[in-house]
Amino acid sequence: MRKGTNQKRIAIFLFFLCFTAVMAAQERISLLQVVQNLEQKHNIRFSYVEEEIAGFQLEAPNEALDLSQSIDYLNNNSPFQFSKINDRYYSISRKETSSNFYCGTLIDSSTGLPLEEASVVLGSGLYATVSNKDGVFYLPRNLPSEGVTISYLGFETMTLNTSELNTNCTELFLFPSISRLNEVLISNVLVKGINRNVNGSTSINTQNFGLLPGQTENDVLQMVQALPGIESANETISTINIRGGANDENLILWEGIHMFQTGHFFGLISAFNPNLTQNVSIYKNGTPSQFGENVSGVIEMASSDAIARKFKGGLGSNLINANAFVEMPLSDKLGIQLSGRSSINTFVETPAYTSFSDKVFQETKITNFGNPNPVSNVITNQEFYFYDYGGKILWDASAQDKFRVNFLAMENHFDLTQRLFSVEETSTLKQKSEAAGASWQRTWNEDFETSLSGSASHYLLDASNEDILTNQTLLQESEVLELTAKLDTRYKISATIQLQSGYHFSEIGIANTQDVNVPRFRNYKKNVLRSQILYSDILYTSPNKGTKINVGARGNYFEKFSTFLIEPRVHLYQELVDGLALELAGEMKSQTTTQTIDLQSDFLGVEKRRWVLANDSTIPIKKSKQASLGILYSKKDWFINLEGFYKLVEGVTSKSQGFQNQYQFVTETGNYTVKGLEVIVNKKLGDFSGWISYSYTLNEYDFENFTPSVFPNNVDITHIATLAGSYRFKNLKFALGLNWRTGKPYTLPLEDPLFLQNSIVTIPYDTPNAERLPDYVRLDFSAEYLWEISKKAELQFNLSLLNVTNADNILNRRFTLEDETSISSKINQIEELSLGFTPNFSVQFLF
Repeated sequence: MRKGTNQKRIAIFLFFLCFTAVMAAQERISLLQVVQNLEQKHNIRFSYVEEEIAGFQLEAPNEALDLSQSIDYLNNNSPFQFSKINDRYYSISRKETSSNFYCGTLIDSSTGLPLEEASVVLGSGLYATVSNKDGVFYLPRNLPSEGVTISYLGFETMTLNTSELNTNCTELFLFPSISRLNEVLISNVLVKGINRNVNGSTSINTQNFGLLPGQTENDVLQMVQALPGIESANETISTINIRGGANDENLILWEGIHMFQTGHFFGLISAFNPNLTQNVSIYKNGTPSQFGENVSGVIEMASSDAIARKFKGGLGSNLINANAFVEMPLSDKLGIQLSGRSSINTFVETPAYTSFSDKVFQETKITNFGNPNPVSNVITNQEFYFYDYGGKILWDASAQDKFRVNFLAMENHFDLTQRLFSVEETSTLKQKSEAAGASWQRTWNEDFETSLSGSASHYLLDASNEDILTNQTLLQESEVLELTAKLDTRYKISATIQLQSGYHFSEIGIANTQDVNVPRFRNYKKNVLRSQILYSDILYTSPNKGTKINVGARGNYFEKFSTFLIEPRVHLYQELVDGLALELAGEMKSQTTTQTIDLQSDFLGVEKRRWVLANDSTIPIKKSKQASLGILYSKKDWFINLEGFYKLVEGVTSKSQGFQNQYQFVTETGNYTVKGLEVIVNKKLGDFSGWISYSYTLNEYDFENFTPSVFPNNVDITHIATLAGSYRFKNLKFALGLNWRTGKPYTLPLEDPLFLQNSIVTIPYDTPNAERLPDYVRLDFSAEYLWEISKKAELQFNLSLLNVTNADNILNRRFTLEDETSISSKINQIEELSLGFTPNFSVQFLF
């Protein structure tokens, strides 16, 4: 008995001895440690960048190997080249083409940041490694083709086959344990940083972004216009049209806060600082039910949600504005982000500023007073500036709790001073916004997560229009204040089903004032609307990831009208064969805020639109229905997307459409329908990416009380096409793009005599929107160079050339009278032109 026991003990001891020996033989250590050991053992020295090799791990070379054999082993089992300089010195460099290795880049899907030290295991432990600081891992190609398992604490495990990897280090996105609804489906569409998501949206990550034609900085609201179906009919950020919808029908969110101002320089550049905005999601249809208060598209923007690992920042300037930003980790659990911009025209007026000014102020009071013919003795002086600043406080109180505080402020300020002999008057236009929000996100367990948040958004348009010739003063003010509280929950029911639900409360107040001294007139209106919303989405993903279904509904209760509206949403993705999939989407949505235009000459002729609330009578709640069907193909560096859609929007007021014909002062309610087709073809060849996009739309109004009742929409642009390409060579990027579209519609006056009504002469117009402007053509170019000064500092240079050929594109054509009191008055044709040739250059110092 004792002998048997001793034999068992010996057997167990030998087993553990063998196991320990095997484990020791397979021990993985960092390449840096291997190099240091070889230096001590053989009295040699290696030249290398420590940060590069420290993140790579491998099995330690056998101690019995001599120096030459050890060098050969490292060359064959690492992505680095070990080269002999002389008997004592060797150099270590990354292989230009790691043909002996598969590689991948692991990215956090929620922040866009690389994941360091993620575990990568081949087969059942045949080979294992970890990702480096850039999220990159390497697997030798000479090993058997088996499944690869990638795991990282707090993220869902990813499994794939080595056949899905290549030598270009394809980006692989890992998702939190409770996977978000914006999982990446296809990465790097068009250029690096643009991704197509599982739920049909398109996301843009501005960190290490590629290059689009005409871009000097990563202006997100310019970048979204690279996608088919998104266009600005008059080249401004503030009037983006998504699938034929009006700009006020888009929901613009910054950190989940509804924004009512989107542009600087009267809409020519985005009001959202590129240094503060890292992630953007765009929805054209099939919107998740958590989004509401819009009948067209959704553009959701957010800054980085990760605490910086080290202090970093930047400062720089282009020919329009100067900027600065910092990201500071105050501790492992607390960080802060700050960013700001300001126009530079108060110091120097650049060619880019002059081109922008000519575009914005053409055919307004500002330029008319500069014309010496009508008023030769009036001297004018302009002063304009804009700025924005914002920040974010990040506190990861625990592994389960995250607290965030955001704030943003922006302003456009314009003064026009007129002097006539000894009399001086100053007209002022001020447009500003402030937004703030706070949130608490808690992960209760691997299956359940909640987020509680509150926000405030304030917008003010304040104008004083002084007429030095008539002594008339027109004061106008438009103010919006929205307060919200939200509770969002995410629950992982099973490995294939997730539930996202929530409750939102919103209170919005809008006040508009108009005050005229001669003749005396004052009008003040204020409306408040409270909304309570419940929503829920169910997301199903099949085990093979070939089927993805998102079905949900949003219930809106508007207290003031005692009205309850239900908005169903659906999105279906079905893979047909490898690389080919079918996509179906549909939605119903509603909107209670809209913009109105009372007079085309409001606010000095520059900013004419004012926000108003639905009143359930003259301004109804807008409602929309949309359906789309598309085909996606993604394989062998090809991406093709063909999608057809139909959209109906009801409750459209004529005062919000900006008519410049016989309906300019008419108040009616109608609908519009859009039928369209969008196509995009993208091909990548190494560091080159080229694409062609095309969209066709038929966009028509239907106003029952107009004659005719059906006619083209003011933003009906039938054909839009883009041919573009982007190329990267080491630290240099180029992009060139040609944009073409048919002209938008306009209305011609009749040749009959003028009408005289109530002592006011009016222009008789022909059939509304029966004519078309000439085609629009614009060629844009951009270039970027990154100079790595040191390990911690870089200089980035950007050059953009808008409208390289200086084409005279007509954006609008309207008609006015020389004298509204004379029946013999002449009709003047006024044409508003696009930006001419506009060069811009920026320098950014990054540290």
